[in-house]
Amino acid sequence: MNLRDLKLRARALFTPRRAERDLHDELSFHIEREAMKLMEQGVPPEDARAKAQARFGSTTLAADECRDERGTALIDNTVSDLLYALRSFKRAPLAALTIVATVAVGLGVVAVLFSMLNVFVFRIDTAPDITELYEVDRPIDDSGQPDFTRPQLEAMRRDTKVFTDAFGTIIEVDLRVDGRVINTTLVTGNFFEVVRVNPVMGRAFTPADDERGGNPVVVLSDRGWERRFNRDPNVLGRTVLVSGAPYEIIGVMPPGFRGLQVTAPDMWAPFSRVGDFDPDNRGLEDKVGLDIVGRLRPGMTVGNARAQLQAWDSNRQAGAVDRRAMNLELLPRQGTVPQPMEAIMVFTPLFIVFGLILMIGCANVANLLLARGVARQREIGIRLSLGASRRRIVRQLMTESVLLALMAAAGGYVISRLALEGAVAFMMRTMPMDLGDVNFGVPAADWRVALFLVVTAILATAFFALIPALQATRVEPVRTMRGELVRDAKPGRARNTLIGLQVFASALLLICAAIFLRSSTASSQFDPGIRTSDTVLIDINESKREAMLQSIAGESIITSHAAMRPPLLALPLKAFADPGSGKASVSYKFVSERYFDVIGVPIVRGRAFSEAERNDTSVAIVSESVARTLWPSGSGVGETFRLEADLTPGSGNSILQVNPDAGGDEPIAAPRTVTVIGVSRDVRGFRLTDVRDAGVFLPIAPQGPRTTIVARVQGDPTLARDTLLETFTKIDPNMGQIITLRTVARLEMFFLQIAFTVSLILGGLALVLTVSGLFSVLSYLVEQRTREIGVRMALGATSQRVTQMMLAQTTRPVMIGLLAGAGLAASLATWLLSTEFGGLISQIVHVTDPVAYLTSLAVIVVACMAAAWVPASRASRVDPMKTLRQE
Repeated sequence: MNLRDLKLRARALFTPRRAERDLHDELSFHIEREAMKLMEQGVPPEDARAKAQARFGSTTLAADECRDERGTALIDNTVSDLLYALRSFKRAPLAALTIVATVAVGLGVVAVLFSMLNVFVFRIDTAPDITELYEVDRPIDDSGQPDFTRPQLEAMRRDTKVFTDAFGTIIEVDLRVDGRVINTTLVTGNFFEVVRVNPVMGRAFTPADDERGGNPVVVLSDRGWERRFNRDPNVLGRTVLVSGAPYEIIGVMPPGFRGLQVTAPDMWAPFSRVGDFDPDNRGLEDKVGLDIVGRLRPGMTVGNARAQLQAWDSNRQAGAVDRRAMNLELLPRQGTVPQPMEAIMVFTPLFIVFGLILMIGCANVANLLLARGVARQREIGIRLSLGASRRRIVRQLMTESVLLALMAAAGGYVISRLALEGAVAFMMRTMPMDLGDVNFGVPAADWRVALFLVVTAILATAFFALIPALQATRVEPVRTMRGELVRDAKPGRARNTLIGLQVFASALLLICAAIFLRSSTASSQFDPGIRTSDTVLIDINESKREAMLQSIAGESIITSHAAMRPPLLALPLKAFADPGSGKASVSYKFVSERYFDVIGVPIVRGRAFSEAERNDTSVAIVSESVARTLWPSGSGVGETFRLEADLTPGSGNSILQVNPDAGGDEPIAAPRTVTVIGVSRDVRGFRLTDVRDAGVFLPIAPQGPRTTIVARVQGDPTLARDTLLETFTKIDPNMGQIITLRTVARLEMFFLQIAFTVSLILGGLALVLTVSGLFSVLSYLVEQRTREIGVRMALGATSQRVTQMMLAQTTRPVMIGLLAGAGLAASLATWLLSTEFGGLISQIVHVTDPVAYLTSLAVIVVACMAAAWVPASRASRVDPMKTLRQE
């Protein structure tokens, strides 16, 4: 191909009329030249031109061959097909809009899920050469020891040549500033230098900011600048109070930079100031665990880097063999989840569920295209009789479908954004504020979402449009030109399969919605065994404990309060209890004397602690189940047993003993013999957290370190919580959360309602699409079998018989779909119950509820029969005489 050929092809593409005119002139020139030669030989002019035309052949065929030689036939045909498709849409706009809307709904639903997956797996942070950044990681163990500390980071930077540089970080440190929770990430002073991202305003951290006693400064993310300071252009130099100390804002990072995290924090602070952000670790900066992230040296492979770090990690143990070192890994740190395959595996079942809507929509498209094929048989027959090949017409029909798919992709994008906006608004409105200052953001849409929509739309629509296109071209031109329809008027397997798939998906989704609704109703009636109507949990920072306790004692809205350690919603500590007949594993916690009265748990035998017993190490209260275990034939009151802390990994005690300098007495530092003074009622606890209250209770004073306060308040607990927050933040601007137990009790119902809402929306969409698809199929069959029905009625068939005949055609696929949907739902429920997770979730979600199954199936049957009745009754009104006259 030379330059002249390229010019000719470009002219044919961009100036087609001129190219056609030149082609016509050139062909005419050749014919005229041949005629001139014949006239020179004495042939009369009229005969010469006729003979020249005969020698040249068909001008139309020659023109087509010339166009083929240009190499632009594919583009020309595609443009022609597109123009023809647009004209066909103009002739039947309702059908085109129905197809676009149907597919757009399914695409929008699936795009919602992909947008979320994109955030976790595919959306990489905006940092230069981000593929060079890796986190040093090892599997979690139960030792309670941090993976790495600040001195180990410095040793790694000094003793290894794996990274050009590395920084340490602690992510998701929440603190309350001016009454609002701010998410902070603590980083070493070289963080911004390693990631190679500079602020858009101000400056970044320097090593001097991260030295001991360094500058109290913070750098805002673009998210934090918008959320907390409304993009104030004069934000630099402003201060925020952290544990009473003013921190100066020195910089703002550019939009899109998330600090190598999935979600950007509100701000970054120097790691050396960890004591201000977490008072429990004040003075323990060298013992606090952190994550290490480094930038690989040029030419360093991940395998070599891992081997060198494992060797270094083993050698730093002074020659001892550390099995944990052999498990050390390097994980890409790119602002996505560390294990993308795990995230994809989690999303895959959701894609299947959400994809059912797209499948139903595409099945409806196939049904509608089959119906359109009937209406266009005369047109297709004429085109075939004029010489068009079946392949050419199929290509034309597929071009129409692909064009509709692209329109549906645009509609799906709009629907997905609206759905995400609505979902986020719903979550923000219904999410209990007790859970924190949650601020969900709508996942950003990028080129990946657009590509996903386009590819999915084309594949889905083309797949379901191919069979109707092939079916539409299986006609006899002569018969269709006379107005006759195709010979085969029986319902095909493809149509029955589509109906069955639609009913199957609808049954599956509606059963899930009914299960969640029934479970939510049952959850609202669940009694956790403790008082939740007017009880709140107050988290206290150690640095302000005394002032906070005085404020709690003097607060009129609080009627009574008690202390406990660990908190009510945390796992109790483990211990061994030996009444003399052998050790038994028990859980224990420390509580003050009014604990049982505040949470509404009665002492069924004996008495509660007295104020004088706050520091008594010889008394205890046990639950009914522990009393039955230790003394099967006794009441438990007055009995003694030896209590010894369980220091094995995972017991909770080993973690508390990591930092003995944190202050306060350690739980059961030595074995003790205690006397049971009371037996409390067993507490069922909250099923969602799977945390049961302790079985053994030991006394402690409210002033005890690391204790949490549980208080009973007057009036509405939510209003009381807001009042207490306003009061306590004046004492401690960085105080922890205040959580109402009513919110905790309703938490499982909240998540069940979200699941029910999602399932109901999906199930409702599925049912609507199924009903409309069923209506389209029967309408298509009625139109296809009009002649047959007329003949049957002329021979004596009654209207009732005709109606029953048409309804019977849908009964079988509907019943098969119902049985398949219910069977799969029951099978999945059975499998789920056999798993460990299923045993826990089955306490909340009643996956085998027969009422949910029967109700869902009944709704589908009624809806399908109602959809089928309209076209079936229309078939019974066919006039046999008109049909016979047409024949």
